[in-house]
Amino acid sequence: CGGGGTVGGGSSNSSRGGAQRRQQREEESQITSLLQRLVLPHAVDYKKLVVWPGRYVWRLAIDIVVLRCDGCVLDAASIAMREALGNTMLPRVQAVMEGADNDGGNGGSGSSSKNDLMVDGDIKKAMPPAGAEDCPLVVTVSVLSAPPSAIAEAVVGTSKSGSGSSNKRHYRSISIIDARTEEEACASSRVCVSVDPHGMVCGVHTLGGGGGGVVLEEGGEENGGGSSMPLAMLGDVVSSAAMACKNLYELLNDEREGDGRMRRKNVVAVVEDDDGSGYGYLLKNHFLIQ
Repeated sequence: CGGGGTVGGGSSNSSRGGAQRRQQREEESQITSLLQRLVLPHAVDYKKLVVWPGRYVWRLAIDIVVLRCDGCVLDAASIAMREALGNTMLPRVQAVMEGADNDGGNGGSGSSSKNDLMVDGDIKKAMPPAGAEDCPLVVTVSVLSAPPSAIAEAVVGTSKSGSGSSNKRHYRSISIIDARTEEEACASSRVCVSVDPHGMVCGVHTLGGGGGGVVLEEGGEENGGGSSMPLAMLGDVVSSAAMACKNLYELLNDEREGDGRMRRKNVVAVVEDDDGSGYGYLLKNHFLIQ
């Protein structure tokens, strides 16, 4: 038995036309589906969300709102999802069962029980969801098929004309990390890789880019505009994404340590200035339980 988690995505732009709204809903559905496949299964330890096996579990819901997009929205959403889970504090909850035996009027015996939960309102005893520190991040690698230069193409055509073989155009694949919207529109394919803090690849998903559909084939030959990626390149793409995730984890950890030091300074200043009166004093270091 384990707890549950859901992810919902949305956009703040509501002034679009009918066709644009349909496209927006499709993009939101795609982002939600990818997060559920690549991040959600490894986001937390779901067994630790159980309060009482078979009766009570924590259910976490994550709502992601995209205010502005300039490329790699899935990567940004995974960062927001990981940071949201890391900043979530679950109060200490203890399950209590109260049982009592009641005698019936006809001489028989009956029993009744009442299940209840005791919630500790002290925020100092609250903890983030277990396993949230191992929530993976997603890095999207955009693959572009660049045609050869005119000189290289002429040399290839001259060498093949004497042998009577067919003249095919060989496209050179280029991978880009943290691509902008314009670069994503030119990509022949996109590879989304989720990697946890330990460097383990949790999932890989390929998407067709704006430049054409995804066709993985050996050799990278294309006659219709370069909408393919060499199959041998997939390993290099995953390795590049894993290295980018490692650097991203280090950056996030440095920012979190800096924010933690600043937060501790602010808390000390507030406590020194607090005279012990007011609504803020009543809720200080405690949950507001409703």
